[in-house]
Amino acid sequence: MKPLSKPFTLSALSAALALTLTAAPSWGAEKAWAKSADAPSLQAALPALSELPSPTLPQIAAVDQILAETPALQEAQALQQAAAQNGAVLRAGTNEFTGQAQVQQRRIESLPDSGRYNEWQLLINRQLRLPSQAQADGRMAEALQTSAQAALVATRQQFLGALLTAWFAAQRAQAEAVLAQQDLDLINAQVKALQRRQSLGDASVLELEQMQAEQARAQSTLLLAQGMAASSRAALFARYPALSRGGSLQGQNDPGALALPTLNAEQLSARAVQSSPLLIQQRAMLQKAQAMAAQAHAARTPQPTVGAYIGSDRGGSERIVGLQFAMPFGGSARVSQERAALAEADAAQWRLRDLQAQAEADFQRLYADAQAQGAAAKATEQAAQVQTQASNRMLRAYQLGEAGLSDWLLARRSALESTKLVLQSRFDAATSSAQLKLQTGLLYELTP
Repeated sequence: MKPLSKPFTLSALSAALALTLTAAPSWGAEKAWAKSADAPSLQAALPALSELPSPTLPQIAAVDQILAETPALQEAQALQQAAAQNGAVLRAGTNEFTGQAQVQQRRIESLPDSGRYNEWQLLINRQLRLPSQAQADGRMAEALQTSAQAALVATRQQFLGALLTAWFAAQRAQAEAVLAQQDLDLINAQVKALQRRQSLGDASVLELEQMQAEQARAQSTLLLAQGMAASSRAALFARYPALSRGGSLQGQNDPGALALPTLNAEQLSARAVQSSPLLIQQRAMLQKAQAMAAQAHAARTPQPTVGAYIGSDRGGSERIVGLQFAMPFGGSARVSQERAALAEADAAQWRLRDLQAQAEADFQRLYADAQAQGAAAKATEQAAQVQTQASNRMLRAYQLGEAGLSDWLLARRSALESTKLVLQSRFDAATSSAQLKLQTGLLYELTP
């Protein structure tokens, strides 16, 4: 070992230590610098779940205006008016007075009455409607009005169901676009922080390029989300113009409007069966079939025709006054017509029973879906909170040098996907709850 050229004194050692401490910061100072530099980005690593958009129902005033302007409901209302007029025809009856006039000339060649005589005859008659037939026609008039009312209710609920589906789809697309924008803003802030660190020599070029690639991915996600939001909103406003007059998709400020009903399953099932437009229509069809059977039964007794007439014969030398009565004989066709009507009424009865079972099954499915999606929304939110906490811990580990940037980005993507699932589950639960309330008559009144 070569000896030192100069003696190694205590003063030289102190000077060397001072130079070393001045040239490079200590581990504790570097750790504190990293924590203070990245503290803002750590607090905003992902959007908070409490700040995510929540589903809301459309404004009631806008819904009422849409219902007043929609062509499908206008058509149903026009058909309802037509049914009322047809019912008035049935109640009044189509039996009317019939007048006949007859003019002739009689020529007699034999004596002593030979000559030409002008003769004429006037006749008025009317077919009589029996009381049983008038009663059956009245039942048919009520059935026609009930059927038109049921068609209006069914059209209204079908329209509202489609409106709610389109509304929540547009709201969800807008919420996903907002989430994508928030994610890109946070990534931009991370990129700027990493650029500052790279300029100071505290981060590598590879880390910066990885973060910039993540930034490009977030930008692409945002563009796709904005495109989906714009198309969904355009389709919604084109189909329901009254919703576009507010300029946004902001709905009612009522958090409990989309909560599950407090009634139990049996009560909700009874309301669903009672309020089902499909069953309302089928009940009206059964009533109409029964009225037709009553008409066919009443028609087995033919309607008589009565009338009166006056006439003049032989140039007025003879005056004629008489009454007229006509009665058709009922044949086997009337019996067959009644049997056919009774068979159709029986078929309508069986069809109603089948639809009742179908409506019950549809309600049970919708009720189970609504409960499952409500529970899934809560579970998804808890999972997202755990994923977000894991992402934040991974970010801390990356800042302290205990994990790589790719590890944190992978954890962050998982947390972001969980946040998207929270949005999806919230809107799925809201859609199911709204449809359940609509079917049970708890969302909007079904009676126009």
